[in-house]
Parts: sequence; C-alpha cells; structure tokens
Amino acid sequence: MSRMTPDETPDRDTLSSMKVSELRQMCSEQGLLVSGKKDELINRLMGLPDAAKSAPAASLPRSPEDIDDAIDRLISRVSGEAPSEDEPEPEEPEEEVLEAEILDAEMVEEEPEPEETEATGLEDEEDDPWFSGVIPSEESPEIYLDDEDGEEPSMVITLPSVANIQSNWRPISAVVMVVLLVGAIAFYIVQDDPAFTARPLHYGDHMDFTITETTVSITGDELIGHLRDTVSPTLDDVCDELQASVTGTGSIAIRKGGPGDITHGLDTDLEGAVSARDAYGREHLTVEQILTHDLSIDLEGKVRNEGTCSNTGWIRQDNDLTSISKSWKEITGKSTVRTDTQVSFTDSDGVRSDARSVIYGTEGFGVLGDLAPILTFPLTPIELHDFFGDESLEGGETSNDHINWNSDWRWEVFDEINTAMHGLVYPIRIFHFEIGRCLGHAIIDIQVKQGSPWPVKQEVDIVIDKDLETSDCNFFVSAGTQAALPDGTLSVAMVLTETSSNAGSIAAHWGTAYAGSPGVGEDIPTDTRQWGLAMPDESEIRMFDLEAAVQCLMANYSTRDAALALDSGGYIWQAAWSEPTRSPEWNMSWVSDDDRSGWIILRSSCSLIGEGDYEDGEFKWNREAVPETLTLDLIETRILSETRYPELNQFIDSGANWNTDVTYAHRLSVSEENELLGMLPGGLGEGQVTIAGSRAWEDSGRDNALSFAMNAETGRMVAWFHTSLPAN
Repeated sequence: MSRMTPDETPDRDTLSSMKVSELRQMCSEQGLLVSGKKDELINRLMGLPDAAKSAPAASLPRSPEDIDDAIDRLISRVSGEAPSEDEPEPEEPEEEVLEAEILDAEMVEEEPEPEETEATGLEDEEDDPWFSGVIPSEESPEIYLDDEDGEEPSMVITLPSVANIQSNWRPISAVVMVVLLVGAIAFYIVQDDPAFTARPLHYGDHMDFTITETTVSITGDELIGHLRDTVSPTLDDVCDELQASVTGTGSIAIRKGGPGDITHGLDTDLEGAVSARDAYGREHLTVEQILTHDLSIDLEGKVRNEGTCSNTGWIRQDNDLTSISKSWKEITGKSTVRTDTQVSFTDSDGVRSDARSVIYGTEGFGVLGDLAPILTFPLTPIELHDFFGDESLEGGETSNDHINWNSDWRWEVFDEINTAMHGLVYPIRIFHFEIGRCLGHAIIDIQVKQGSPWPVKQEVDIVIDKDLETSDCNFFVSAGTQAALPDGTLSVAMVLTETSSNAGSIAAHWGTAYAGSPGVGEDIPTDTRQWGLAMPDESEIRMFDLEAAVQCLMANYSTRDAALALDSGGYIWQAAWSEPTRSPEWNMSWVSDDDRSGWIILRSSCSLIGEGDYEDGEFKWNREAVPETLTLDLIETRILSETRYPELNQFIDSGANWNTDVTYAHRLSVSEENELLGMLPGGLGEGQVTIAGSRAWEDSGRDNALSFAMNAETGRMVAWFHTSLPAN
C-alpha cells in the first residue's frame, strides 16, 4: 500500500485495510496521538473526535463527611493501622481530562461484572460510601473519577522490590520456536521479570481470560524455518511470509498443594507448596503455576512452487492449538526450578503435531537475555509481583522517578480510572528501551486492579527485526542479536482480558527456609578430570567406551589422518556413541594443531566404518580452552537414574542401560582468541562441553524424536524436548 501524504483524506475502507502499526505510523507523521485501538486510530486520522476526550466526568453525590470516613477506613484496612489524624491534606488535583495517549476510554459492551474475592481481608463494601456510586452500571462507559471533591485516588498501591531481567534464551530447537509463538513458556522467564501488582501470589489464585484482536506475523524464511520444522506437514511448503490470526481462551492458576506434595516430614506446615526436582535431580519446595490456552488459529502466507518461493497465496483456516504449561519456582529464593510445556497443534485436515519442552531454570540459554521475555509476553498474563520497588505509586509516576530502577523495561503509571468491566484500575504503559533502539519496539499497555496478581487487561504491540538496528544500539545487544537471532521480522498484536478470577486464601511461602532444602553444593558432582586425547569416559555399562575406541584407532589405524592428528597434539572435540546395527560404534571428530579437522567411525570390533575431512576452518584447535569435565560414565549414571529425571527416563532407559535407539555424545565448543571475545563478559571465549543425547522412533503411526542437553562440567541438565509428528 502506498503511503498517503498529510493533505490526503483517506476513506475508512482504506484505513481499515491497514495494520495497526501502519495506522500508528500515520498518526505519528501527522502529529496525532498513537495509542488506542484500531477504530480509534482510524477516527483520529479522519478527524473525528476521540471517545476519551468526550468521556463525561462522573458526578458522585456524597457528603464530605462520608468521603472522609471512607478514606480513613480504606487506609486503615489496606495498611492494617488506625487512620492518622495528622495526615497532610491532599493536594487539589487539576481538573483535567486525560487524553487517549494515556488510556483508552471507550464504550464497553454490556458484560456481567465478574465476582471477585478480595484476598486482603477487606470489610464488606456494600454500604461503603466510598465504593457506592463509583462502580458504574452495566450501561456505563469508562469514566474518570470526579475531581471536584479534591479526593485522593481510591487506591494507593504499595509494591514489592525490583528484580532485574536476567533470563536468557536461544533457539535450541524448533520446539522452542513453537512454544515462543504461543507464549507458553513465559512462566519460566517472565516470572523472573519485573511486573506490577497489589499483592503477592496466593495458593489457589486463578484467572480466566480471553484472547482477541491477536495477530502474529512472521516474514523471512530463516525465522519461518524454525516453525516449519516442527509444525509438519502443515507448514512444509510455507515460505517468506506467514500470518496467524488468533482467538481463544486461557487460564492461569497457582496450584494449592496438599500434604502428599511435600516429601520431607519437617516441612508439612508449609502446606500449599509442591515438591519439584531441579536440574541436578534434587528436590525443592516450590510454588507451582499452571497456564493453559485453547486457541483457534487461521494461517495464511506464501508457498513454494517447484522449490522456489512464489507469490502464490496460501490459506489454512480453522486450526486448533491447545497448550498446558507448568512451572515451579523455589519458595526461598524464587528461582525457577523447572518448566514443562506441552503443545498440541491440529490443522484443518485433522493432522496433529505434538511437542513438549522441559527446561531447567534459565542458565545456559545463549546471548539474547532480554529477548525471551518480550517474545513470551504476548499470550501470557504478566505476573506482576516482582516489577516495582517498595514505593507507593500514583498516576503520573514513571520509572525515571525511581533512581534505583535498573532495567531496560521502562514504565509510566496513569491516573486511576473506573471501567465498566473491571471497576477501578490503574493504566500502565510498559516499554523496552533497548529493543526500541535496536530491534523495533515492545510496548505493553496493562490495567491493574487492587487485589489481582495479574493485569485485568493487557494489550501488546511488538515488532522484532534485527535489521531495524540504529547507531544508538548497545554494542553487546547488537553483537548478540546479529549472531543468534534468525533473519526476519516478528510482529505481534494482542488483547488479553480477564473474564473471571478467584483469590486464594494463603500467601505463597516466598522467602521461607525449609528443612528439605538441598545444602550448598549438595549432590552436585565435582570430580572433574583433565582431557587427554579425548573426554574421559570410563563407562561401566557400555562395552565399547571412548578410551577403547581411541586405543583401537592409534593401534590399528596409525597412518590415518585422525591418528596422525592425535599423535601431533590434536584431540577429539566431538564424539557420539550409538548402536545402529546393535553393535556399538563411535563417530569421532578430530582437530589437529594446524586446524585441519575431520571424522572417523569405528565399530566395537575395531572395524573402520568410514572417515572424511571437514572444510578448512570448520573447527579451530585451541587446547588451552578445553576445560576439565566429569566423566561420561558419571554423567550417564546420573541421567539414567530413575529418580533424578523420571519423565525423561521412560524414553531413554532400558534396564539401567541406554535404549538401543539412543545416541549419546559430547561436543566441545571453543572460540578463536580475538579482541571481540576478550571484551565479552563471563568467559564466553572459553571452551564449553555439552553432553547431548537423542532418540528417534516410530510408534502407532507417528514419528517420535527426543533430545536432551547437559553441562559436562557441572552435571546440570539444561533441557529436554520430545516431538510426535505424523509418520511420513
């Protein structure tokens, strides 16, 4: 669509066919406000008045004595103290109507007011003059509180302390890309992010919500490829462009555990908490959160024609996606112990693709630390408890007013308003500063209500594209995203609205020590070894270990390139054990001290199965970067334990040994010594060794694939994934 000049008067049909982001750009170019819904932007561009400007102020007939009494009672109930007679007089608020830049004041369709259970123990409000007359009837539009009486806001919310965004993410597999699309792992990252609330989480908290006006648009074949690999065969021929229109429902809840969920006898007084195993297989007491989605998705995009991406359009409507995500956060330190997400996608032909990801904490997920929360915001209610410090926030405050605010997420609180659906709420705009400079923009408009741990309304506008980088972009953000973010553009627009909620009665036991908590360093292996020609193995369950394979190579194939490389200072940087013919074999990748590299396969009978060379520069020799690691034997013993990772164990274990379809491998990753890596924090230029396992099998006409990853230096499980697709 061609861009219009400021002097043109576009018709409504033309404007209606444009995207919200395009309408906002036009408003910006014409000096108009850029917030609000699509209809409001169109009215603004056509010169029609904004609903917010014409919203009438509410006239609330009540006596000054009633108001004073109500304020005193409210303050005493929220603070738990008797009202003070020495409180200073509040300043007379300006008689001013907020513009639509601040909040959306539109006519709200008639909907029943949801029942709410206040968890703060407030008294019955039926005859309270402060509340009577403020909540509008079902026919009322959103209104502003009356300023004529010189009142304070009806709620002044005190919030807990700041927590910096420390979460990390990288596209480990196509499974992760599917999960990111629906925002189903947001609990594992977003819950470590700052958010806004009136109270901490309670066991038994529950909220149902709708998802409307939601589109996810992806351009760029590399970005689409991550999704295409998983949602097969539905997206097999899609290329370059893909758009999903999403509607549906969801829920979020904090499970109240019972006595059977606590395994240590001395911790039974912490009822509500749930035992969960961490990355080392140790048990912790946690708060369990459950997030569900039931979505209808219409897809459209471009498709390939004889192997080339064409302009041929493709539409696939009436697809369904269901997901359930569970997360566990340790009660003492609030760190994420584990997340378990299961997604099922059924296309309009009834073809189903299933995916499951289990991720342990947030360590070891690459360089895009701030990007994951942004991608996972869209379809997930933000948990608000950790966003703000211990400050009383009122309309007009921003993150710039708080000198201790230390996050790239910035925010602004607007004056409290009264809404037809949710009553009294504070509108807040949240935006990401670095993303705005480097990758596009990330804007989240929320409405928060006293007593609710999640926003009652959440509107998202996100554009992620590394080609939008400016000269102001942070160096490390630029370097990291260029290296790890796929080429392409991701755009997300979404409206999430609470439909009903219930409050739990017992506050989560945050900050509580407990008897069953693992001690510092408890059950974390420390018996690391230096490498020789390869990573130490010493397996007691595999007949043909890595030491035997290297001995076979050096004794029987001493003139081969692999043996010559090892004999002159080279080493095995990657090796994979498997039994494709029910006879164990090793596929070993080597590198010499002059940076030549290649591979060789040896079977347990010391038979040479194959060998070859990698291209020059495929892998760099760097003996000094090779770290000490645990042995392959110790690691596999922990992985195959029935108690440490019971749900993974069922796919890979066969009587205390590996299932015959499993591949068990290690990989050393090193980086060239150069000036850039020397500037990076955390020793990113040093070597890292990862244990990786995989299995592929067919069951009941479906192709199954499983993979897992573990840190070979610490024995810490990173994640495991399972996909189940229709058999080819």
